[in-house]
Amino acid sequence: MQRPTLSKLALVLLLAASGCAVQQIAPAPLMPEASQSEFMRRSLDDARTRDFLAQRNIDVGIWPPARWTPEQLALAALAHHPAMAQARASARLADAQLSSAGLASPASVSSQAEHHEQRDPGQSAWSVELALDIAVTGTPLREARIARARMLAGTALLDEADAAWRIRSAVWHALLELWASRGESVLVDQLATVHEEALSVMQTRVRLGAADTIELARSRASAMQIATRRVLSQQRLLQAQAGLAQALALPASALDALRIDFSAFERVGELPAPESLRAEATLSRIDMRRALANHAAAEAALGIELLAQHPEIRLRPGLMWDQGSFVWQLGASLPLFAAQRQAGPIAEAVARRDIAAQDFLALQTQVLGELELARTRAGHATRDIDSHTAALADARALAQRTEQRLARGDADRLDRLLAQGERIEAELRLLQARQRALAARLALEDAVQRPLAPPARPQPENPQ
Repeated sequence: MQRPTLSKLALVLLLAASGCAVQQIAPAPLMPEASQSEFMRRSLDDARTRDFLAQRNIDVGIWPPARWTPEQLALAALAHHPAMAQARASARLADAQLSSAGLASPASVSSQAEHHEQRDPGQSAWSVELALDIAVTGTPLREARIARARMLAGTALLDEADAAWRIRSAVWHALLELWASRGESVLVDQLATVHEEALSVMQTRVRLGAADTIELARSRASAMQIATRRVLSQQRLLQAQAGLAQALALPASALDALRIDFSAFERVGELPAPESLRAEATLSRIDMRRALANHAAAEAALGIELLAQHPEIRLRPGLMWDQGSFVWQLGASLPLFAAQRQAGPIAEAVARRDIAAQDFLALQTQVLGELELARTRAGHATRDIDSHTAALADARALAQRTEQRLARGDADRLDRLLAQGERIEAELRLLQARQRALAARLALEDAVQRPLAPPARPQPENPQ
């Protein structure tokens, strides 16, 4: 009666060996209410943001900063933004897949027990077998699969870098819009005040008989148009504030006490040479590097299919206790027609490699076209600033001459208000030209996916 215990013992040992490293993962349910509360508590002055910036060599000796620079805000957004969390999760998946690629064991063990109803007297009714299954060949194939998984893990890191750049770009564009909308709001308020005063002067003239009602109607229409522009500028400012909060992945209330240093938008620098931009776009742009990595992964996949043509030889040594006697055995297995079965997968892998190559070439053509277009627009927008700067100088000169005429008695208050209105309109047009130039510069940065050199600060003149 002790013989059956051998089969049971073998089965227990086999199960214990196969399940000795069982993991237990706790459930992680989503709780929308908790995540919403966490979002509403986010702020830029918390310890998490401070530590995140300190790890990236940002001076946090004074915390929070008295005035946040665009680069500080762009880095702070990486600490909170869900797009970064998504990219990091994808990178962890790629790492796990890399680990899984090398887990395929070249050996396995099997056990088998048999019970015989018919047997000789005194002979055991049980047969117990323990066998190994060992792959003699196939190591290059497993190594090729690990190499391909490593390439895919590198592609996931590029996806993380791409997410970081997109967040940075969104923050800079949102800051530019906020800077421009604030400047426009101030200038439109000044313009509205000038037109309201001009309307009051015109009404006085009409009462005194110095102007007719047609001129008054024109002044009233101009004042109403400016009032509409004031409302639109205020709406634009509110939308810009909301856009910045969205780019930073923060609630709008977190920006109430935020002080921003907009000095980076006060100057428009020179554009880099076209050759350096093309080199940056071709060699350093993230999606170009991802396309190259995808082609390398497709090449590795083709190598895997080519290696699979070679049959994997497996040995099967075993030991059997058969009804009271021990029997050893040695078997081998070899798949037939392995090369013929791989013809289809190899053709598919070749086609995927060709597709990856054409994807890279198409992307390269698209990137170079976008780069040329962005640089052309940036050049035109920069030159447009010069013309609007000259127009503002003329408007200021006109306002100054009007003040001189008013002092001599050759002009009146309405002439002064009209000259002031022209000057403010010229300042608005120059502000819009600067925003277009800065937006074109940011678009050029997006085309090469790296920050351009900041414009040099004007040097003070040396005293003679």
